[in-house]
Amino acid sequence: MIKTENLGQLMPVRFFGLFGQHHGLELELKKKLAKSIKKDIFFDYKNRCYEIQSFSLKGTRRYINVREIPNPGLYNTRERLQILN
Repeated sequence: MIKTENLGQLMPVRFFGLFGQHHGLELELKKKLAKSIKKDIFFDYKNRCYEIQSFSLKGTRRYINVREIPNPGLYNTRERLQILN
């Protein structure tokens, strides 16, 4: 499990689609940002840009499905969140 350096609470979430991996990667999500997550939001992780396709942050099986955006500069109007370090 990868941990982010953050103040406040963190919650484990399995990300599907990071770096083309379909088995998922469990990361710690900033709990206070969980309310801000919605479909079609962009976020950057390790020099790549991703779009949230679907998610569930309730229950014991928290997940976020993402797809990599190869040219994020073409989507200047899209909202971006800083959810991972």
